[in-house]
Amino acid sequence: MTTTDTPASSTPAKPRRWRRRLAITGGVVGGIVLAGGAAGWYLAYAPAPEEPVLDASIEHRTLTVDGMERTYTAVVPSSLGDDAPLWVALHGSRMDGDGMRAATGYQLDELAVEQGFVVVYPDGYQDTWHDCRPDTGYPATDEGIDDVAFLEALVDDAAVTYALDASHTYGVGYSNGSHMLYRMAAESPGTFAGIEANAANLPAEDNWSCDAWTAPVPTILVEGTGDPINPYEGGKGGMVGQDLGTMRSAPESAAAIAAINGVAGSPVESVVGGEPGSDGAVTLSAWGADTDAPVLLYSVEGGGRIVPNPVTEVARMMGGTTDELNAPVAAWELFSTLG
Repeated sequence: MTTTDTPASSTPAKPRRWRRRLAITGGVVGGIVLAGGAAGWYLAYAPAPEEPVLDASIEHRTLTVDGMERTYTAVVPSSLGDDAPLWVALHGSRMDGDGMRAATGYQLDELAVEQGFVVVYPDGYQDTWHDCRPDTGYPATDEGIDDVAFLEALVDDAAVTYALDASHTYGVGYSNGSHMLYRMAAESPGTFAGIEANAANLPAEDNWSCDAWTAPVPTILVEGTGDPINPYEGGKGGMVGQDLGTMRSAPESAAAIAAINGVAGSPVESVVGGEPGSDGAVTLSAWGADTDAPVLLYSVEGGGRIVPNPVTEVARMMGGTTDELNAPVAAWELFSTLG
């Protein structure tokens, strides 16, 4: 493995910013826009949030893993203590690391500066990850890219480069990136000390091609009841002719992970934002909240395909959003309290 870096930059080039505007909505948008013309554009468009001014450097690094050049962006606070944590944010399909920064509303960037950790945004192979679903049609899956090896090398590289504590590495995923975190939990246990999966139920057993997931890991699921691609109640994933295989429901997914974590049983449920039953309301179902391996399911009523935060907008065709949950902050609030 070899690594290089490029000069820090806090202002991405305009073409990449334009790309982020579309990437937030996922890979199916382009076809819908072409088919629907102006109406399709109205449904598919969501403006990208403004990039904040940060007391941090934005560094672009390159790794060579298994003979392939891979890239990632690191947000490194100007003031960073010894053995600081590492956070890894994995984008959805047809996005890249810069798109994930926008999709999270730059909330992880701001938390990194406020709380003293490094957050990195890897770029998937041709904007996709090789997760556990065998028939997504994603290039990373079709070409058998070893993304487990890449993420393991990424954590090692960032930990050495920035003098971080690799045992406190946490993952935040969106869609395909969330599914990649599931793969890491199954096939690289210990790499991540906690994961948050946004917009991604667990695949059904017949839609899982990885090793079995057996090791406990603190997990947060953030799922919208109005997600058009990841059905909250389970069933076929995908839209507009896309077939991503059969998914478990959000509650079934959380319960299955709770069983792995040894905190099975009935969850404790509470409304943590909004009026029960109203669009944007957030319900928390918690398994083992006071243990070392809790599982938290945040269900967003009417919520769509988004990482909920107060900054990022969601395209109309992708469902609703909420002002009642900041998913990156929720991840930090849990994981920062764990050993």
